[in-house]
Amino acid sequence: MGKTRITINLDDAVLQAYKARAGGRGYQTLINETLRRGLAADAVKEALREVIREELHSA
Repeated sequence: MGKTRITINLDDAVLQAYKARAGGRGYQTLINETLRRGLAADAVKEALREVIREELHSA
């Protein structure tokens, strides 16, 4: 999986919080992991919605 360099504007407080949480790791890595988890959570939510729709439709 490749990576692409981007420029992003973040609130100062958000950046400082990620730098503080990152400790010895890179804060950009931590931001990337957070974004990845958010995407995965969205996928789970959508799958759950689809199952509920199917169950309601067949009931």
